[in-house]
Amino acid sequence: MTTRAAGPVGSGSVTLSAASQLGAKVVHLLLNAVSTLAVLRYLAPDAYGTYVLVLTITTLVGVVADFGLPKLAVREMLRPGQVEGDVVGTVIVVRLGLAVLGVLGVQVALSLFHQSPQAHLAGLIASLGILVEAVLGIVVTIFHTRFVQQYEAGIRVVAEAIETTLVLVLIARGASLPMLFVPPLVGLLVGTVLAVALASRRFGLQPRFHAPLVRGLVREALPLGPALMIGVLYLKLDSFVVAALRPSSDLGLYGAAYQPIEYLFLGSAVFINVLYPLATSAWAAPGRDRFLEIYRRGTELLVVLMLVVPVVVLVVADDLVHLAFGPAYAASALPLQVLGVAVVLMTVNAWQSLVLLAGGHQRVTLRYNLAALAVSLVLCLVLVRAVGLVGAALAAVATGVFVLWASTRAVRRHMGATLDVAVLARVVAVAVAATVTLWALDRIGVPWPLATIAGLAAYGIGLLKLGVLRSLKEALT
Repeated sequence: MTTRAAGPVGSGSVTLSAASQLGAKVVHLLLNAVSTLAVLRYLAPDAYGTYVLVLTITTLVGVVADFGLPKLAVREMLRPGQVEGDVVGTVIVVRLGLAVLGVLGVQVALSLFHQSPQAHLAGLIASLGILVEAVLGIVVTIFHTRFVQQYEAGIRVVAEAIETTLVLVLIARGASLPMLFVPPLVGLLVGTVLAVALASRRFGLQPRFHAPLVRGLVREALPLGPALMIGVLYLKLDSFVVAALRPSSDLGLYGAAYQPIEYLFLGSAVFINVLYPLATSAWAAPGRDRFLEIYRRGTELLVVLMLVVPVVVLVVADDLVHLAFGPAYAASALPLQVLGVAVVLMTVNAWQSLVLLAGGHQRVTLRYNLAALAVSLVLCLVLVRAVGLVGAALAAVATGVFVLWASTRAVRRHMGATLDVAVLARVVAVAVAATVTLWALDRIGVPWPLATIAGLAAYGIGLLKLGVLRSLKEALT
């Protein structure tokens, strides 16, 4: 029987975990970029539109099957005296049940979009990954509770390396669209085997189904699961509206613009996954000073990191799209510029939802996400009809602003924590100055790679002069 009592976390553990995760995530994203670019260049925009639709539906259904249970499991296992094996085993069983429903749900969703038999086969293969992730996503929580997330990061890198290799081999052999969804499934299977072996041998994890836990877990997850589903739905709603109102080729173009943004958004999880247990532990401890410090500095860290995206894409999106996707996807550049702003909002909003979860206020997240879904639906329908792909991206930004307002207000009202607006404003000002620098260099004919390096250097120097980086390091280590 494995139990774990909550206790202080050493700064060395947090630093090692964050640094290891960052390195592994960079490798993971690079491998993912290779496979994505290979698929993009292999498929025409019309076929890539089908690929994006299958991927988007599977992602949404995967979130439903997730139901917020991994994060909830981390919180449960951090409670003193809790039996980790019971929590892990019980959550796996619940998630597998949801995953089976998810496999069926993918087929139903594809039918609503009147997709071909080939798309349905692709959806079936892709949705099998939901079943595998039901196990992997819970087993790795044992690493989170010990602040050794680098183990999960390493496993994900191995899985991604296998996926990338298989994608390249299949493309070289002229594989059909459904076959392109096989590599991720194989990678997940290998990753799951590795995670189970490591968790059992290194930490003595013995997952067991413990029926008395089901009721409490489901009760806690009921507001959280729908909140996450709705949160992802409003993030993906722009793609669904494009799929419904525009040709498949337009969805391919928008999907190409959204793909790097999504990868960067997922990459922010490296830092959020480290910050969340810290916030949870700080909230459970006496006093609120440490919690407030983590909330503020954590938000500032995410803003500092993600502002790099708009600094770059607002100026050199055309060059990046031409280099990465080729001339067939030139129309993806303008949506990419707008989405570069949206990803900053998306990241902060994701962090704030977890801050509310740390305080047990997940029902609040459900309420404002429902409102955000309504806002997003109206904006998408109006703007996509009016201005096409750019309208979808503008709807994403506007919805992000609404959620930022609602989530910040909720954290202040229910947890008594506020952001340091003055610091955030100075960081944004530095980012604007860096963007102007990059734009000016680009206008006078400096090659865009050199201009980009100079713009990012200006951003870094500005942050150093403000002392933001030093204060972040002191607060989070």
